[in-house]
Amino acid sequence: MIIYLHGFNSGGASQKAIWLREHLAPIVVFAPTYTPHRAREAVRELRKFIARLRRENPRDSKLMLMGSSLGGFWAQYLAPEFGATLVLINPSLRPDESLAAHSGHYRNEATGGETILTVDDVVALREYRVEPCNSRVPTLVLLDAGDEILDSHQTKTAYRGCGQTLLYPGGSHRFDHLPQALPAILALYHT
Repeated sequence: MIIYLHGFNSGGASQKAIWLREHLAPIVVFAPTYTPHRAREAVRELRKFIARLRRENPRDSKLMLMGSSLGGFWAQYLAPEFGATLVLINPSLRPDESLAAHSGHYRNEATGGETILTVDDVVALREYRVEPCNSRVPTLVLLDAGDEILDSHQTKTAYRGCGQTLLYPGGSHRFDHLPQALPAILALYHT
């Protein structure tokens, strides 16, 4: 099974989650809506969600965590705990730094609701930082060079020697190269 973790101000019904469900079928892709910017709540929600899926699907021992942006931060944090393989899409390495200047109110495009990011939310993320490369976790990093939010070249450097990193020309923070990356995602899942 694959669990897709959305980024900040998104949700489990985002366009990326829908695309992944369609194109990775018959592999089941779960995409919970959770609060990625509220650290303790996010960890609690995600651990509970993953543990429940594992109980409900005992014969499906293969687990891939796939995360985009802040979802990549959480996927990386949780993958070793659950023995998962890992796909990171334009991942946030240090959200406590990259979100520091962005506290405020946001309209959530995926849920239609409002997301409120506080300074305390941002500071709390620091506690959950992990080293980018864990040699025990098979990892695929997908980057768009045109990411306007996070520095893709800095991320590529951070993951040097850690699994496979694919850097696509152009694109954006939303990651515009899922069709091109699909074979690499499937190859990692089936190893």
